[in-house]
Amino acid sequence: MRSTSALALMMASLAVGALSACGDDKTDNTPDSGTGTDAGTDGGTSTGNGQCPASAIFCENFDKGQNGWRTPDEDHHATITIDNTRTRSGSGAVHVKTDPGYNEDTGAGDQQAIAHLRKDMPAFGTKLYTRAYVYLSRASPEGVMGTYFILFSPKDNDFGGIELQGMHNGAFALDDWSGIKGTGWNLQDNTTVTVSPNKWTCIEWGVERADTSATTGHALVWVDGKQAFDFPNVGIRPFTSFGVGYGFVHPKGDSASETWIDDLAVAPERIGCE
Repeated sequence: MRSTSALALMMASLAVGALSACGDDKTDNTPDSGTGTDAGTDGGTSTGNGQCPASAIFCENFDKGQNGWRTPDEDHHATITIDNTRTRSGSGAVHVKTDPGYNEDTGAGDQQAIAHLRKDMPAFGTKLYTRAYVYLSRASPEGVMGTYFILFSPKDNDFGGIELQGMHNGAFALDDWSGIKGTGWNLQDNTTVTVSPNKWTCIEWGVERADTSATTGHALVWVDGKQAFDFPNVGIRPFTSFGVGYGFVHPKGDSASETWIDDLAVAPERIGCE
């Protein structure tokens, strides 16, 4: 079985023809399904203090090194380590470096520049929230999205996934390759709340559905506690794998980047920022 990032990126590559429409073959940047909710709506209210709750599935400051996190089985022109080159707290953080010069439009073979660590988790229920602190050395290239987190189901009869991406302007995209009818790539069309490089930023990602039989739900994203967007019509599979890292499935030549991620928490309740 391949790692989350390798499988996810392979399937995303097969499902898309152009970066501007991940999960679709459109050539514009129109969201595939519905209109999201702008910043300021009351979704997924945090009642925590930013510390890991007792219900946490993962609570990781990366001070113990890899600690059970699996690295990709395949090299996609990026390195991912846990080291102390830049940490928000403690002695370790995820450190991703993507290689320069990869362009899916002109290069032959694998032109991705991306790496994620993966861990298995209990099957997704009705709500799951991720909180991590991210330090970007630069914004993603123009017209390219960088992937932060992946939720993924590797089951042959229930295969698919979703991922949270960052855009050049600091807004977010939701790449949906769940294969659920009526779902697909979507982007944040409100840029009131965004991410800036060269500082630690608290990014939260919530995925919710009405009940355990629902095949669609929605996904929210917050930056430093402020809601950036609410993505509608998100396909839900029995996600059993989680990936954290960074990089580009569809680079355009300007593919060099360096990113650090620290103080990760994943739980069935919103965690909030410290």
